[in-house]
Amino acid sequence: MRRLTAILVLILLVIIFGYFSYPVLLDKMAQYLVVQDKLQKADLILILGGDISGERLKEGVNLFRQGYAKKLLISGGPVAFKLTYADWIRKQAIEQGIPASAILTQSRSLSTIDDAELSLPIIKKHQIGSVIMVTSPYHCRRAGAVFKKIYQTQGIKIIVHPAAHSVFNPAGWWKRHEDTAFVVWEYVAMVLYFFKGY
Repeated sequence: MRRLTAILVLILLVIIFGYFSYPVLLDKMAQYLVVQDKLQKADLILILGGDISGERLKEGVNLFRQGYAKKLLISGGPVAFKLTYADWIRKQAIEQGIPASAILTQSRSLSTIDDAELSLPIIKKHQIGSVIMVTSPYHCRRAGAVFKKIYQTQGIKIIVHPAAHSVFNPAGWWKRHEDTAFVVWEYVAMVLYFFKGY
């Protein structure tokens, strides 16, 4: 009887702990996705496409204006008929005062792996040795892993940098549709990328 009572008390404590701690555990899941390297000057700022809020462009432009690099590379493939993320973001960057001569584009990628692989020849052509990779906070861990694996073997340093003012909020993400979609997709994608060797 005492053993049964002890087991029931233990189960009750686990349920109580789980009920009160699950928000903390879920928040940690989202926070795990957000990584950031120490920011320093580089040869190039790489802005990844796939962002409809403009937060990646805004961060990249701010870094350029602060003198962190003298060139921008915008990566992103098709959005709609004859329109690519790279072309769309390039136009906006020029409207924000970035010289067209400072902007490079890669407009064929359809995934983060594509972003890395298709941007690499451009980066090598321009003899770039260090890159600040700008993306959304929730995308940083996966994108950083992909870029570092591909680029470090080429002797190119990758500095992962999330957009400072993002629509993504890790706190209570499961209560909001958009943030839930970001987190769930990233975990699914990380599993898929794991089986691809990233």
